[in-house]
Amino acid sequence: MSLPYRAAWLLYHGDMTELPAGDRHEVIHLGDESAVVVPLDEYRQLRRDALRARLIEQADAEEAAALGEYRAQQADGTVTTVPQAEVRRRFGLAAG
Repeated sequence: MSLPYRAAWLLYHGDMTELPAGDRHEVIHLGDESAVVVPLDEYRQLRRDALRARLIEQADAEEAAALGEYRAQQADGTVTTVPQAEVRRRFGLAAG
């Protein structure tokens, strides 16, 4: 089941005042800030997950921009199409 964007955002960006029951991570306090101490492997996995999420968001934004550009060209009547046989010929591919 997919959550609406705002609901999903709140799950991960809402304020957290305490760890869930049964979570054995250590919490440290530095001034007004709190932090959770995690094993290095877990931290690295979180970094990889964050990078993957950023890349997915970037790809989604690029796709939306390209689709918007294509639809604007469609509306203007400036879309150019090339038949598949011609594309295959131009790239030196066998006829499909």
